[in-house]
Amino acid sequence: MKFRNDKGFTLVETMISATILGVGIMGMAAMQGMAAGKNVDATDMSVVTNTAADMMERIQNNRRWAWTYNGIGTAGPGNCAAVPAPAPAPPFPAQTPSVPAIRAVQGDCTQWRTLVVGSNLNNVQGTVQVTPFGLVNAESSSTQVTVQIQWNDRGAGQRVRTVTFQSVVVPE
Repeated sequence: MKFRNDKGFTLVETMISATILGVGIMGMAAMQGMAAGKNVDATDMSVVTNTAADMMERIQNNRRWAWTYNGIGTAGPGNCAAVPAPAPAPPFPAQTPSVPAIRAVQGDCTQWRTLVVGSNLNNVQGTVQVTPFGLVNAESSSTQVTVQIQWNDRGAGQRVRTVTFQSVVVPE
């Protein structure tokens, strides 16, 4: 029996509504996968940024001997035993660091290498380059310090990512 004022949904209306809802939910599911990947990228970037900043702070704290950090690398076994770097050519002053200064630089190198390797990033390596920046006075010279960390992305493309910090260090 049919009434003239029946209220409700027809089967076609229900199917159209279900289709629209399904498309929306599938779009949200796709966004969740992308968001998870970007979250991993952001975490990696945060770890690398903090690690590079850590080394830059170590160099700033030992600014008198900033040039001794030149050439530090974390690839393979690292080169912390070879620290400090050989005395640079002018305009750097001809100074030999003291034994405590050498030990401080070697300790900084070892601790930084531990942080870089312990970051669990793919093919991660860190380097420090120190170049003369300008003559300050007869005993010291300012330097431009570049701390760089390079690693491979965790995504399928394994693209190479790099973070570089640069700072001018002026001895006290």
